[in-house]
Amino acid sequence: MKKNIYYIFSTLFVAFATLTSCVDTVILPDDKTVDEDFWKTKDDVSLIVNKAYQSMLSSDLIQRIIVWADFRSDELDYESKISSSVRDDLEEISAANIQTDNIFNDWASLYSVINYCNIVLEKSNGVMTLDPNYTSGDYKTDCSQMKALRALCYFYLVRVFRDIPVTPGAYMNSSQEMNLSQSAPLAVIDSCIADLKDAENNALMASNYSDWRKVGYITQTGVQAILADVYLWRASVMHSEADYRNCIEYCDKVIKAKQAQFVPRPGQVIDEKDIYHLAKFNNFYNDIFAQGGQNSYESIFELQFNGSTNSNQGVCVMYDRIASNSTSSYLRVPAQTFGRIGTGCIFEKTLDQRAYESVYDINGSADNFSVRKMVATDGCMKTGASESKNTNVNNFGSYDRNWIIYRLTDVLLMKAEALVQLTGGDNENPMAEQAFALVQAVNTRALTAESDSMKWATYKAQDLELLILNERARELCFEGKRWFDLLRFNYRHVEGVDYTTTLAAQDKANKGFVANYSEMMNIFVKKYAGDGNSIKYKMPTEPYLYMPILQKQIDVNPLLDQSPVYSENNMWKKD
Repeated sequence: MKKNIYYIFSTLFVAFATLTSCVDTVILPDDKTVDEDFWKTKDDVSLIVNKAYQSMLSSDLIQRIIVWADFRSDELDYESKISSSVRDDLEEISAANIQTDNIFNDWASLYSVINYCNIVLEKSNGVMTLDPNYTSGDYKTDCSQMKALRALCYFYLVRVFRDIPVTPGAYMNSSQEMNLSQSAPLAVIDSCIADLKDAENNALMASNYSDWRKVGYITQTGVQAILADVYLWRASVMHSEADYRNCIEYCDKVIKAKQAQFVPRPGQVIDEKDIYHLAKFNNFYNDIFAQGGQNSYESIFELQFNGSTNSNQGVCVMYDRIASNSTSSYLRVPAQTFGRIGTGCIFEKTLDQRAYESVYDINGSADNFSVRKMVATDGCMKTGASESKNTNVNNFGSYDRNWIIYRLTDVLLMKAEALVQLTGGDNENPMAEQAFALVQAVNTRALTAESDSMKWATYKAQDLELLILNERARELCFEGKRWFDLLRFNYRHVEGVDYTTTLAAQDKANKGFVANYSEMMNIFVKKYAGDGNSIKYKMPTEPYLYMPILQKQIDVNPLLDQSPVYSENNMWKKD
């Protein structure tokens, strides 16, 4: 039976009013939530906790994560058949000519989630004195989830926009003062770490559940996965050995917890060498992504959709079909990076089952490439064989595939990435072989013949950074990771980044901006089929790695500063 959803109470809510404010994003709660009489019982708190999770299901939010993290990278290109207004906005991003009125500059959906988290954090404490069923333990675990979810949202915002406002608390009505200036990204990142560490201490335990809740809520393992990711980002930007070690520490916590949670299938023979218990090539798609699968052992935190009361139209629109009467893909896979198998491609081996599970018509005509992952209802019927897209398998109005935020292989590769940065390029450093072993474990599970597995003897420590970057692309493509992976790669190879100040402050001080790493740009522009140099010319420095702020938000809030490269004097600005 398909999972129950934590948003079951959502039908109790009436329409929301959008407030034009400092972020033009805050969705005000309904009158019932604002009313002090509402906050009386444990169930009242649960309603708003569930509403915070439900807000993550927004089609706008899922679409933007895909655009920000996948489309901006070398993974995706836009489909020419889509409506002109959306196509124009995607074309701007693809051409590195983003205008300040581009619809994908809108951060509203993330601030909406943040506001619900803040409401719970402000209002739930008083319920303990009114309802004896709402215990101190309930309060602490609710606050843990909301702090972690809020930190996750701010982490997305920093990686997409860099300089962002941090709301001081909950917005409950339109009379509140909401104009805020932006904070420097390092201050936001450090605040996220503080919140996540506090959340870890009182987090839900995944072992307490045997259903969707073990990965549908942010458990302690989920908190630790976010912390590992945040530390890896901070380490890459700040060139911090201590933060790489912190990342490894939290990855180890996640790995240990997942190993403890593993329960073999009836009759399953356990290979003693298989210490991570990853699903093998012939069933990993059905376990992790397919209709009727999901919430697998490998999952850590995934957004829950059931296809009826909650349809994942964000993924449907971006990867499958624009509307119920359309069979066109919204985005398609560009041939130069993911549509071919072989030397120089992301998928290098014909025996790598992920190539066929991730892309329809791989190695075929570029006009037929489209995303298979999270679109196909089950794994390939024949291993090692390309499939054409069957446009009749999904219904636009009842799309039930979950959106995975973190899973185990993501964390294994985070640890590998951090380990490599501590080796100093020394083959004799034991951390080099440890990093390789993690990559090998992820890679081998996807191969239809284990004999094709990579061998440590053929690699050197200095090769591992790119090996891991490519393995993450093979394993996590189209899951909202790639652009952020490329940005970490970029930051590790440049000097002089000032994450303690905003770009506008640096511009006013005439500090200039750090040039982007040429090797990262070379990877990124492979999808442009000969037009790569013009794209690199348009993205010379750090500010171009980030999205501009939506102009209408600046129009209503004089405290917001547009990124200098998107200002009125920006050469790419519309006339």
